[in-house]
Amino acid sequence: MTATKKIRGIVPPIVTPLTPNEKVDTGSLRRLVNYMIDNGVHGIWASGTTGEFAALSDDQRIISIETVLDEVAGRVPVIGNVASAGSQLTVDLAKPLLNSGLYGIAATPPYYYLTSQDEILDHFRFIRNQIDLPLWVYNIPITVKTTVDPATVAQLAEEGTVVGIKDSSMQGELLAQLNVLCEQRQIELLKFIGTIWRVTSTSDVGVDGSIPGIANVIPAILVKGWEAAEAGDKDGVREANAKLIVMSRLSRLSKTGGLHAGQYSGLKSALTLLGIIDHDTVTRPLKSLTEEEKQQVPGILKDLGLME
Repeated sequence: MTATKKIRGIVPPIVTPLTPNEKVDTGSLRRLVNYMIDNGVHGIWASGTTGEFAALSDDQRIISIETVLDEVAGRVPVIGNVASAGSQLTVDLAKPLLNSGLYGIAATPPYYYLTSQDEILDHFRFIRNQIDLPLWVYNIPITVKTTVDPATVAQLAEEGTVVGIKDSSMQGELLAQLNVLCEQRQIELLKFIGTIWRVTSTSDVGVDGSIPGIANVIPAILVKGWEAAEAGDKDGVREANAKLIVMSRLSRLSKTGGLHAGQYSGLKSALTLLGIIDHDTVTRPLKSLTEEEKQQVPGILKDLGLME
């Protein structure tokens, strides 16, 4: 099976709204899905890193992906992240989603144990042989500890094992090498990046779009920025980039939380204030913003034009 429609543009890695006791808040998740679609996104990446998948049970991850799919109801493509610590675990998680209507599934290399490129090849081949869904490489070495080399991605794509990649490596030379390999060998591969500062220059770096966590709060701004870049609208690009600078303040509010806590707690606090989700709960031990830190969120939202 291959992806039948080429996806391009802004594909938010949707957060997973949680109740105070860390259960998936499906009502909030459905509202968030509609907020994304109403603001023009081109797809949704479900149960990804921004969705705190690594701290959720398999049942919670399936609930979140299925809820997103049900609410989307075919309006945009949905890619479900089924990454797990081993190949069989990844397959087991993906099996309930086989007939769900997903546009594709994504997997990282196995995490915890370090793996060689040969083992990564075996990993993705095993998944694809067991699960008849279009498969994406999720390359995020900051959390997985292993980089999927460009030659490995190219080989997997050339043999038909994978159809796409989300590159969150933040290593531009590796992406450039992958572009060259695909061009020289005429390999078709959907390429997305997981960073925010290239949203308005995806075509310039040879990719089809971006999967940025900040799109949870500012989907319309990012869509307009991406579309402005595609149209050669320099003023529109400049305006969107100015909003990106404002939005970046949201991830720096947490004084006691780590890198990821700062990002997700900021997003969830903003979404709660906007009335899109009910709670700003993040998975323990990640820290939510303190009440003092939250006091800065309304000002950021006002500067973004999201609040009066």
